[in-house]
Amino acid sequence: MIHRAALAVLSVSLFAAAPANRVNEVIDVVRTGLRNRQSDGAIAKSLHKMKLAERLEGRVIEELESEGAGPKALAELALLGDSSGRLPPPAAPLPFDTPPAPATPELRRVLSEASAIAVNYAKSLPDFICIQTVRRSDNLTGRWRLNDTLELKLSYFGQKEDYKLLSVNGRPTGQSYDSIGGAITQGEFGSLLRQVFEPKSLAEFRWDHWTRLRKRQAYVVAFVIRAENSSFRLEFQRGRGTHRYSIVPGQRGFVWIDRETNNVLRIQAEADDVPPEFPVRSSSTLLDYEFTAVGDRQFLLPLRADVRLGSKEFLTKNQVEFQAYRKFSSEATISFDAK
Repeated sequence: MIHRAALAVLSVSLFAAAPANRVNEVIDVVRTGLRNRQSDGAIAKSLHKMKLAERLEGRVIEELESEGAGPKALAELALLGDSSGRLPPPAAPLPFDTPPAPATPELRRVLSEASAIAVNYAKSLPDFICIQTVRRSDNLTGRWRLNDTLELKLSYFGQKEDYKLLSVNGRPTGQSYDSIGGAITQGEFGSLLRQVFEPKSLAEFRWDHWTRLRKRQAYVVAFVIRAENSSFRLEFQRGRGTHRYSIVPGQRGFVWIDRETNNVLRIQAEADDVPPEFPVRSSSTLLDYEFTAVGDRQFLLPLRADVRLGSKEFLTKNQVEFQAYRKFSSEATISFDAK
């Protein structure tokens, strides 16, 4: 009995002392799995066993997605990225091709063309309908817990958005989206682009790096918007009938600009300089756009979004997917609340 106990303690000690993985090891696992034609689930299972010693940044996930990593593997990579946010950056260079940084005139031209596209984005869209799925989670104990899944019909007509809640956790509902409670997500069709690129924001841009996003070469440019120039409003209300807190903070983040078309393919923004007395301490949005068919034409439309709010008491996450885009038919009925 004594010997078996001693062996058990020794094995636990050895297991605990096992070295954590480097980012390049994560890349090798995915690339080896793809080369050997392993299933998405098998690659995800291998990633699930890994624990990182370095920070896994978004560029790694973007590049591996472009190389063929599937949704299950990408979900595991995202979890590794979330859990490694406070770790040091990779010590070794990443094994990705990196073109030289663009010259200043080229970057200015790209930003000018991207800005012109962005501020007119809403006007360029057709009238359409799509299905929006929202998975809402919270984190009170250090782990994410899924609270509910909402399905909505989103109608875009006359440059206005209308949301009809279809179901909650797969069950049909007659509730309105605004009355469902909790964190809700609206305005993905142009408002964030305008906040960053409209002239009055006086955004300060800085070159950051190259990446491949869904197989497209993209400029990644950092930005900062000071609070006095910001049009981003952050609101918080603990419950119906209670006081609503509201501020206009600054913003900082990154934009991913398609090298071929100068369209914004992704935008990541977080609130900056939030006053210490405000209940919400952090607010971030990651929004992806993709070229999608509506009728017989291709349009750059929202693909997915990740919206997070945090305070000393809670952390919430809304994961949003947009699917089944189709043209808005003349037979459809729609009404908009007065503003």
